[in-house]
Amino acid sequence: MKQTLALALIGLTLLACSNKNLSCGTAYFGGEIINPNNDHIILYDSNEPIDTLYLDMSNRFSYTIENLNPGLYSFVHGGEYQVMLIEPNDSIMIRLNTYDFDESLVFNGRGSKKNNFLLGMFVEIEKQNRPMYEMGKKMEPKAFVGVLDSIRTKRKDELAAFQDKYQASPLFSKVSNACIDYDYFAHKEIYPFRYFGNRYTSYSMLPEGYFEFRNEIDYNDEELKDFYPYYNFLFPHFNNLALGRYINQTKDTVFNRHSVHYNMSKLRLIDSLIGNESVRNNLLKYSTRNFLAYSSSDEESDVIYTSFMQKCSNVEHSDYITDFYGTLKKLKPGFVLPNVDLVNLNKEVIPISDLIDRPSVLFFWSKSNKMHATNSHVKVKELKAQFPDLNFISVNVNAQQFGSWQRMLGQYNFDRTNEFMLKDPEIATKLLALYNIYKVILVDDDMTIIHPNTNLYRREMNKLLVKMSSTSL
Repeated sequence: MKQTLALALIGLTLLACSNKNLSCGTAYFGGEIINPNNDHIILYDSNEPIDTLYLDMSNRFSYTIENLNPGLYSFVHGGEYQVMLIEPNDSIMIRLNTYDFDESLVFNGRGSKKNNFLLGMFVEIEKQNRPMYEMGKKMEPKAFVGVLDSIRTKRKDELAAFQDKYQASPLFSKVSNACIDYDYFAHKEIYPFRYFGNRYTSYSMLPEGYFEFRNEIDYNDEELKDFYPYYNFLFPHFNNLALGRYINQTKDTVFNRHSVHYNMSKLRLIDSLIGNESVRNNLLKYSTRNFLAYSSSDEESDVIYTSFMQKCSNVEHSDYITDFYGTLKKLKPGFVLPNVDLVNLNKEVIPISDLIDRPSVLFFWSKSNKMHATNSHVKVKELKAQFPDLNFISVNVNAQQFGSWQRMLGQYNFDRTNEFMLKDPEIATKLLALYNIYKVILVDDDMTIIHPNTNLYRREMNKLLVKMSSTSL
């Protein structure tokens, strides 16, 4: 669910009072955190923190939201977060165990039924995403659409039954229908890239009427402007829209998602079609960041960076991309890796340079992506057997207490050899440009960067490790 509703807390307030000067009422939010990762939670309205709520001696907290704007709020604890729908006079209590954040979370009190329903839907969507992505690689278009249609119908039926049983507000109906619809739309946009891969160069490869759902899109829906499922759809949607322009411009017969022409087309489309300033700036920001992170051409990177700076009207986003781009320039092959501090299992602070005495592989994981945390360690175990002379360093990126990290290692049953956590995640994330948890950094024995941004599952990974390894000579 965190993956379904993640993306850096883009902002989650959905609807506000028609008159901003009037109070919409109040609501109560409280609960209990079992096995807390720290002593507080942070409550957000949109991307702005409302307050830090400290746990008492019984690990409980309570808070009254004054002048409530009804909509989606979020709370964050120990690097994990959840959204909830809050309306006037709600009195929402939560209970969760951090050992199993998603599965243990339960809402109680006035307003709990709608939130438990949404929670169940979010969890189901996350569980089905991986099978759907895998299915999308193998299943032909008509069959895949049939599966998608049946899932959407089932969810709509479940929603209708809930609304028949309980008195649901228009806001709840808006949120729940948007979750169902935009998840469906997103899968339809993503599918052609997964099934056809770099052979995907034309809409004619898909069944007639495949993109009819686009008639339902409002690029400037003020009510959904900060809603994550809306963004989750818009990113692959603009990937698709840019495809046609890119192929016409380059006449390429193979799709290259890292082409500067393709990415320039994407930025232009976002700028021309999205009227809402907040949505437009966010799409420009993340699209630009993704290109810069994987680009190997200084000239092309400058072109995309300049285009972004001309189009973005958000000063914070512009500063972020400028800093990010500056960091990437210092993380190129041949440069020395920044010497960030790690913490080992003896609670000792160790500069990363103390660990690198031979060619090394740094991989990262987070408890908010349990699948990657597990799969990455399984993959590294295979690579260790294949390249025993290389040094594999596992780094947890969560901002948390030492004990929480220790518990996670035990929960996941990870081999504790070369397991570390970041001493200061905020600083390290900036220095290493850790915007993507799948990122892997390869360095030589003297901290010289060999590759700043590869992936454990990419085809190029094995080729790079063969070159680094003395046993493969």
